[in-house]
Amino acid sequence: MTVQLKIKIKMNNSEITTCALANTRFEGLGPDIMIPMNIAQALNIRLNPSDSEVYAIRTASGIAPIYRFKGYVLAKVIVNDRDTPLIPLSPVISESMDQVILSDKALSALGIVIINAGEGVWCFNDELGKSV
Repeated sequence: MTVQLKIKIKMNNSEITTCALANTRFEGLGPDIMIPMNIAQALNIRLNPSDSEVYAIRTASGIAPIYRFKGYVLAKVIVNDRDTPLIPLSPVISESMDQVILSDKALSALGIVIINAGEGVWCFNDELGKSV
């Protein structure tokens, strides 16, 4: 099992609610959020050379380009028992991904603690030892 979080992502006047994979093996340069191309388009993120940098990464199926957007999106975790704050995250857009993935530093910025990755159990920092 994996840890999936329901999140809202906002960029200017556009927003989308989706699931994101909490992945501590995605070691971002900062609080990064990997976004598939279709979600980037829905958020109206433009990949102009002046707004993004292109990198090549190694994936299971070979080398793929990713686009590191120079701006940020606002993201928050959606839960039933509280209204969480919007946190700025750096979008990394990928044509080869089909899922939103949160980097290790994005998880920290959002206050997420993974308790048991195999069971998909997590909590917020301030709930540690009290709730999951």
